[in-house]
Amino acid sequence: MAKRHVVGTTAVLVLAALAVIAATVDWRFWYRWHTLPEDPGEWPASFYQPKHQLPGDRQPFFPIASDADRSIPADALEAAASWAEAHNSAALLVLHRGKIQLERYWQDIGPDSLFTGRAMTRSLLPPLVAIAMSEGHIESLDDRVGRYLEEWQDDPRGEITLRQLLQNISGLENPPLAGDPDPMAKNAQVSLSSDFRKAALSFELENTPGTFFGLSNANAQLIGSVLESATETAYETYLNDRLWSRLGAGPSELYMDRPRGMPAVYCCFRATPRDWLRYGAALVADGVVDGQRIWPEGWTEQMATPSPIYPNYGLQLWVGNPPDSDRRPYVQGKEMGAPHGPPVESERFFFLEGGGYRTMVVLPEEELVILRLGYYHPEWQTSTLPNLLLAGLNR
Repeated sequence: MAKRHVVGTTAVLVLAALAVIAATVDWRFWYRWHTLPEDPGEWPASFYQPKHQLPGDRQPFFPIASDADRSIPADALEAAASWAEAHNSAALLVLHRGKIQLERYWQDIGPDSLFTGRAMTRSLLPPLVAIAMSEGHIESLDDRVGRYLEEWQDDPRGEITLRQLLQNISGLENPPLAGDPDPMAKNAQVSLSSDFRKAALSFELENTPGTFFGLSNANAQLIGSVLESATETAYETYLNDRLWSRLGAGPSELYMDRPRGMPAVYCCFRATPRDWLRYGAALVADGVVDGQRIWPEGWTEQMATPSPIYPNYGLQLWVGNPPDSDRRPYVQGKEMGAPHGPPVESERFFFLEGGGYRTMVVLPEEELVILRLGYYHPEWQTSTLPNLLLAGLNR
């Protein structure tokens, strides 16, 4: 009888231990970790699970320029298309003065295909911050984030400002952005865990805020968390209602940490090429779409103003030509970065950029938007497509 009692007690303890493990292990993270594609930069659409669909409110697309009213010479457009095709592109769209000059697709992609913008996704954040300020949810870009993130209310990290998060000068640590083989790496947690907010809040201070540039997934995710706390609205709802539907964009998809959880706001938004282009057109027009103002006047200029710490980054946007080289580092003083190429022949431009060199270049003074979606190519240069098109405009 005593022996049975011992066995029974042991079984209960084992079951209790298993229950504790089951409650504490992030099974979703480990499933994602073990099913990661071989190429960490190109997750297939099937990997983005669970997902949340934004309904949007699709409106008619921009008019397509005829041969007679094309404002960019045909040979310049064809030169750009040929270079894009030769450099592993899936889509190239060129909008000039409100008319489509070129729309070309490859690799089984079409105008209605959802295509992930990867890190282009984080560039949707700044207009939402401006809208939240205009609605009175956020007082200022210089607010301390501890005002909105209760976890950091009494933490030194709470002294980081919203502006510093937007400019990627928060001072938070900068572990490798990709390719780290350690599943406990913090960027792996931000990408794969079942709680993106919690993962972003785990980043520690490494530098004095406002003194060091480092492109950071955590910075962007924290901005999304600030927006959720300040507006008391789920990020996906605020994005759809305040920005995406007002652009006239249609259905798109966000990658979620868990069902009814939080989306990745720094990466992996899937939208059609045409709908990505609508955002570029709104940036050219400083937030005016079909005569209606979406975000406050002058905000695009603020987005495109670089921080005093790093001349090529504004508010979640890349800005201008690198001053001393043809490469833009992702973290100050480190090698990893993007090949820019020779200077873009424009005094004023900015761009969204994502993994695989997805790029949308916006040149407001020329009323020109160039969207290239595609995949990695070892000879990619950011400046080539805008310079080919500018050469045609400047004849």
